[in-house]
Amino acid sequence: MSESTSPRAYPRIAPIAIISHSHPSLSKGGAEISAYTLFSGLSALDCDVTFITACGDKDRSKLSLGSARERAVFHDQSEFDHFHQCAKPELVTALRQALPRRTRTVNFHHILHFGIGAVRSIAEDPEIVTVLTLHELLSICHHHGQMITRPAHNLCRQATPAACINCFPEYTRQEFSLRRQAFLDSYRPLDGFISPSHFLVDRYVAWGLDRNRLTVVENGLPHGGTVADRHPGPYVFGFFGQINPFKGVDTILRAAEAISKLNSLSDRIRIRIHGNVIGQPAPFVDRLLRLAETLPCLSFSGPYDNADVLRLMSGCDYVVVPSVWWENSPVVIQEAYAAGRPVICTGIGGMAEKVIDGVSGLHFRINDHVDLVSAIERAADEKTLTRLKAGIPKVMDSKAMALKYLHAFLRFSGAKLKSRAL
Repeated sequence: MSESTSPRAYPRIAPIAIISHSHPSLSKGGAEISAYTLFSGLSALDCDVTFITACGDKDRSKLSLGSARERAVFHDQSEFDHFHQCAKPELVTALRQALPRRTRTVNFHHILHFGIGAVRSIAEDPEIVTVLTLHELLSICHHHGQMITRPAHNLCRQATPAACINCFPEYTRQEFSLRRQAFLDSYRPLDGFISPSHFLVDRYVAWGLDRNRLTVVENGLPHGGTVADRHPGPYVFGFFGQINPFKGVDTILRAAEAISKLNSLSDRIRIRIHGNVIGQPAPFVDRLLRLAETLPCLSFSGPYDNADVLRLMSGCDYVVVPSVWWENSPVVIQEAYAAGRPVICTGIGGMAEKVIDGVSGLHFRINDHVDLVSAIERAADEKTLTRLKAGIPKVMDSKAMALKYLHAFLRFSGAKLKSRAL
């Protein structure tokens, strides 16, 4: 343990509260999984840490807190203002009441449900070091933080009032300008920001945040790797995750149709799709099920328990991440690496940062099934597979992630003490 995370240094940032917009027992999104992994890592290091989650009133019966160190703040989802990301003042009061006494560090992992008012309220407390972990682009983009245009679903490279009203004509340029300013004003009292990717840092700096207040800490995984050798037979390419409109599964389906018509590939390739269908129109679902039944190279396994993901990935040779939005630091990439599997991904955003083309995986052009087929064909080779496996980086576990967060908390705490002394 370094000096910056030694027992002598730790007390000035404890107790610590990790605040998440949801709980893993309710939702399996990347932000809540990351927040809970950090909480688990800090707990394993014997830190004085509490996990506080938002929970909608209708989800009370589904919530399953895992320890006495976990708390919930209940709310009515219908009362949240999604455009301004604002909750009712009563929720801010409830969050403050849920904080352990003498809390010294608060780490938000999302603005959803609690809202920017809660972030600002706690950040203005001179006794608390307040840090926001950025997992997405929701502060910048009203379209679920996806930076994808509506209705065409093209990549958006800069959110400006003029561009945003093309996606949301029900709002004015002035309203989008005021929205941005409200976010920046709420973030000004924060002591620092943590991002799991340099890509996300660059986007927020271009938007208006000070680069000196941002630091990068990769997401860790709650479980260790279970690397297994591949079995003889066809090369297996697996998709894992939610099957929603932004995850690019349609690109996989079109690639599977093309592969089925190529005698040189159809017998050597198998594509497995694992995941729950969310927000997809009925024609897409019907097509997915029909192709899985009729194409020998394609299968659909449906939803899976996240505890089984490494075992399922070990049954594949590659993991495919065909997202049609930027992504920031997809947990599925870290999981693939933990399972010892190279990744074939869309070569944009956080995916291109986490998967080095030709080193730990292969890139293909966004929404281009022909280029995906080409990448699959190149990947279906023992020498290529061996080379890419050798390039897979080591994945952090929850303890390693927690140590890096403690270092960041201490750094932000030191900056706060210095500013108070001036």
